[in-house]
Amino acid sequence: MSLYLSRTDKNGHLMSRTGRLAVFLLIIAAVGGGWFAYDKGMLPFVASKSQTEGDAAKRTGNPALPVIAEYASIMEEKTVVEAVGTGRSTLGVSIYPAVSGEVDDVLFHAGENVSRGQVLLILDSDRERLARDLASVQVKDAKQLLDRYEQARPLGAVSASEVDAARTALAEARIRLEQAEVDLADRTILAPFNGTVGIPQVEPGDRVDSSTLIATLDNVESVLVDFEVPETRFDNVKIGQSLRVETWSLPGEWFEGTVDSIASRIDAESRTFKVRARIPNPTGRLLSGMSFAVYVDIEGKTYPSVPEISVLWGDGGTYIWRIKDDKVERVPVRVVKRTQGRILLEGPIAKGDLIVVEGVLRLRPGRDVAATIRGGDETGVAQRNGTGEGS
Repeated sequence: MSLYLSRTDKNGHLMSRTGRLAVFLLIIAAVGGGWFAYDKGMLPFVASKSQTEGDAAKRTGNPALPVIAEYASIMEEKTVVEAVGTGRSTLGVSIYPAVSGEVDDVLFHAGENVSRGQVLLILDSDRERLARDLASVQVKDAKQLLDRYEQARPLGAVSASEVDAARTALAEARIRLEQAEVDLADRTILAPFNGTVGIPQVEPGDRVDSSTLIATLDNVESVLVDFEVPETRFDNVKIGQSLRVETWSLPGEWFEGTVDSIASRIDAESRTFKVRARIPNPTGRLLSGMSFAVYVDIEGKTYPSVPEISVLWGDGGTYIWRIKDDKVERVPVRVVKRTQGRILLEGPIAKGDLIVVEGVLRLRPGRDVAATIRGGDETGVAQRNGTGEGS
């Protein structure tokens, strides 16, 4: 047992001496190489180069990112309410005779422009003319009798009651004359106002009464268009407000008008209220009964406006990049409305703020940027075409 331990101990000592010798030789080689490099001036050169690169990186920093920016503008929120309405003439009537009789003559043609008081139709009126003449004679006789009584009264030839009776008879005769004249006038049908008359519905010789349609008459110097608007817009529609209409009868043509009147209540079933528009029609091309598409511009608040491509969405919500002192900052915003490639925003954005529109993907808060500005100017007036949504 003692001999085995001695052998093991001896081998272990031999291996330990070999390892120490190898390490010693490596140390001598390293020291000698370092001394050689130092002697040749290589170490100062390496240290100097490393220090120079570090100073350059520290001095230069991250280069400014090129971006394209645009000034924020101010726009008014505009909503277009669209509706369908039916037109009618400002003045329009269906003409019926006041009395029965036979048509004696028709004095108008379809589409003719007539004036107020112009004769349109005459009914036979022989009896009414005779009644008028008889009433006229009775008035004349009653007046003569009253004149004689008044002359004889101072002489006592007639009593006061007889004079009063003669005076009453004259008044009654005059009333009968007026009634006869009214009956005779009813045999002639006149145009109640200036307008365009429709197709005659009767001919000479026809027997008519108060339920017989003679013709229609319309004044279309302006056209009224009735349409309905949702109750949510009741406070937005005002009398005199401008609007525009188009009709399928005249495609591609627009006609300007104004709100003429507004209903005083909301329809409980449709949840809408009625609005009437007045459309000037100097050429007479718009007719009663036409259907119209109506567009009413509803003005709203003013908001900052930026190009649509500048608005981003992230974990924290909607935001944009604003440039200040050649650095970018992330500004949270809320989208109000999109219109023609631009977005109306709510947020701490002012007119004239410089907003990044292209090159946003590599941006970080505080990053230096080199901005190329396009469109508009610092006044915040956007250089673009268009009038708002629905235009």
